Amino acid sequence: MVAGVRLRRALALLAIPLLALNLRSAITSIAPVLGEIQQQLHMSTTQASVLGALPPVVFGLAGIATPTVIRRLGADRAAVLAMLLATVGVVVRALSPGALFFFVPQLVALVGMGMGNVLLPPLVKRYFPDRIGALTILYGIVLQLGTALPAFLAVPLAEAGGWRTSLGAWAGLSLLALWPWVLLSTSRGTGRAGAADASTSVGAAVTQARIPFRSLLRSRVAWGATLLMGTTSLNTYPIFTWLPRILTDAGVDRGVAGSLLGLYSLMSLPLALAIPWVAVRVRNPLMVVLAGLACYLVGYAGLALAPSRAPLLWTVACGLAATGFPLALSLVNLRTLTQDGAVALSGFMQGVGYLIASTGPFLTGLLHSLTGGWQASFGFLGLTLVPLTIGGFIFCRPLSLEATLSAAAPEAVAPAPAVP
Repeated sequence: MVAGVRLRRALALLAIPLLALNLRSAITSIAPVLGEIQQQLHMSTTQASVLGALPPVVFGLAGIATPTVIRRLGADRAAVLAMLLATVGVVVRALSPGALFFFVPQLVALVGMGMGNVLLPPLVKRYFPDRIGALTILYGIVLQLGTALPAFLAVPLAEAGGWRTSLGAWAGLSLLALWPWVLLSTSRGTGRAGAADASTSVGAAVTQARIPFRSLLRSRVAWGATLLMGTTSLNTYPIFTWLPRILTDAGVDRGVAGSLLGLYSLMSLPLALAIPWVAVRVRNPLMVVLAGLACYLVGYAGLALAPSRAPLLWTVACGLAATGFPLALSLVNLRTLTQDGAVALSGFMQGVGYLIASTGPFLTGLLHSLTGGWQASFGFLGLTLVPLTIGGFIFCRPLSLEATLSAAAPEAVAPAPAVP
């Protein structure tokens, strides 16, 4: 029995980082070659704006639906489904004959990746409840590598084999990530609802319970997490979508602009390493949010007023500003007492949060179309830093989700049904 648990934990130690590696490639592989895609598929600027807004919308809807999928299939089988959808979507997208056909497989890939977003925190709590900080750092670093590599390699791959090769190449990684989860989902000890954990939960003393989505609407912890994560993502996706365009409009070389997008993604690596470490050691890590706020102000001012003067500096500042995302992921497990609490909070935070974030790329693109410049777009993003700070203030307070639900309504936490 002990050997079986150790084997599953070892397999999960491989599977969790591989899952994280494949959660952004469908997004960051597009921006550096978006011009070629628009030209060959006859994609309008409006369609490109919708394409940029699609990831957070799909991630949001997937975040709301994934807790139900986890309850029905189990976390391991849900991870299999997530990577299967990602693989199929990435492959078919690269073969799309026209703009409208491009959106459908992109949607499929994003659904799989959105499921993976929600799965990561509860999977860590399930398999490594005694190593939450270390595993959060590990998958955070790998997640950022998986974000940066497609942006760095998109243009070289396109120059070698065209934009279709550049987009389709990432299916190999998602296919690689599929197999460890297949093995975990078919091994002994995987219950239908994913209740058979590989190790005892930190919250074992607390009765496991199913937390309905509607009860989270009354939790200030859930809303603080949503504001922090959602508005951080709202500020992240416009940069992913428009940074190469902003820089090339200012006269920066296309290859350099693509590399700077990769660098922007890479700036999250030190955040993924440092912030979970701080979160598990500091009672109230609000200082992390405030440091990110200062970096946002520097980066946005530079990109709005003088993008070609010091593009490297503005890119680094914007990349280091996104402290709210790794902090929110870290606090999901630190502000919940049970695996079900982590699933519910992760789903609500990412579901509602990504829907909030979906307004970012579209509105920034729309403001650019209306004004002919990027200053109004950055003005809008600057205003969103207010709810980001409020969310950070609420979520950083040392209070558990279950405590706020019990205080609001004792019946909000329903006993989980027995798993046969």
